[in-house]
Amino acid sequence: MILAIAHKEFLDAWRDGRFRIAATVVVLLLGVALLLAWQQVQRTRAERATAAALERESWLNQGEKNSHSAGHYGVYVFKPLAPLAVFDRGIEPFVGTTVFLEAHRQNQAAFLPAQDTTAMRRFGELTAATGLQLLVPLLVVLLTFGALAGERERGTLRQVLSLGVRPRDLVLGKALGLAAALGALLLPVALCGAVALAQSPGGDAGGSWIRLAWLGGAYALYLAAILGVCLAVSAVASTARAALAVLLVGWAANAVLAPRLGADLAQRLLPTPKLAEFESAMNKAVQEGLDGHNPRNQRLQEFARQTLQKHGKTRLEELPFNFNGLVMLESERMAGEVFDHHFGRLWDRLESQDRLVTCAGLVAPLLGLRAASMALAGTDFTHHRHFSVAAEQHRRNYVRVLNEEMMNTPVSAGHGGVVGREVWEKLPAFRYDPPPSAHALRAAAPGLVVLFLWAAGAWAALLLVVPRLKPN
Repeated sequence: MILAIAHKEFLDAWRDGRFRIAATVVVLLLGVALLLAWQQVQRTRAERATAAALERESWLNQGEKNSHSAGHYGVYVFKPLAPLAVFDRGIEPFVGTTVFLEAHRQNQAAFLPAQDTTAMRRFGELTAATGLQLLVPLLVVLLTFGALAGERERGTLRQVLSLGVRPRDLVLGKALGLAAALGALLLPVALCGAVALAQSPGGDAGGSWIRLAWLGGAYALYLAAILGVCLAVSAVASTARAALAVLLVGWAANAVLAPRLGADLAQRLLPTPKLAEFESAMNKAVQEGLDGHNPRNQRLQEFARQTLQKHGKTRLEELPFNFNGLVMLESERMAGEVFDHHFGRLWDRLESQDRLVTCAGLVAPLLGLRAASMALAGTDFTHHRHFSVAAEQHRRNYVRVLNEEMMNTPVSAGHGGVVGREVWEKLPAFRYDPPPSAHALRAAAPGLVVLFLWAAGAWAALLLVVPRLKPN
């Protein structure tokens, strides 16, 4: 009986001209979004690869100079785009793509892609993820609001129940048929996404196929929750018009209101410092120590005294190496502790904000889905933090090599003797390996739990209202 009802509901859905038109529009939008995103990602990856190659040439051909000057000459490293950014760009347009690595400073990523866009694109960017998060639920609303309430208005619900059809079988059959109609609609889009990923160079980086499978599961949970809620509302609403009104208000609250309120709530409860305040506090800590009572000059004087004592010398000029290079190494070590402390606190705070917004997904499932989608696509803040840490580790390695080069030059050379390309070639080009899929799953776990609770709760509510399904 359930399969027979599902088959009839599936055919009714596809015969409905309104559904066909709406479905065609949604599929076209999703397809166009995928195609444009694929072209943009390929273009951006090519531009960053070219920029990285030019930067490497610039570094190797900077000419002869002492290694300390080379440390201030610096290098730029570029953040590679995740393969699944084709599907969900996440926070990528709003975080920096390039980090300038130099001596003495840990810089944040700069050059936000959103800075180069028009005002209209900043208002909202259509991606496949956006379409699935906003447009497909609206399609589900239009498809289901009259599934039960409409039959009640037309009097056909009384006829069906009088034939001995159990209400649970009727509802499950309708749900199965509508889910099959949606599945038939979205399957071509999913196949296009898989083809786009397969055609992308390095498409399997970071376990992309595993991530894609989990993305499919996350969106299936989200749409299952939306479908369950819509059918439950249709089951209890007195008329189809009343069901539509309630569902549209719920869609607007979930799609428009909740993201803004979630972000404002997170900033109010877990505020982040302004950039100027953050930089000022970090620079002060570099000079005065993390506790504010351990000036840098005193620490370096004590370090010099211990070094002389260790080597049995009374003057720095008597040391068998360039003491300036050793001081630079020690200064970088002390500054590194400050950078780790301040950037760690800032990044922890930003991740706490994300977790708070994800938990708010218990009220609006879109918040849980966005968190899970961005994490699995590799475009959330945890992935940006992973890149920033890798860039900083590269900076410290390259500064260490330069300072060791200075340390090994004659004592009388001050900041070191003049060196050239043979030293610059000791510093390898920046290579970033994205985190594995396990990293993405850990980041996406809270959002996936929220979606599972929503799906389970929606279908439990639907099964609870089914026995009270009344023909009028």
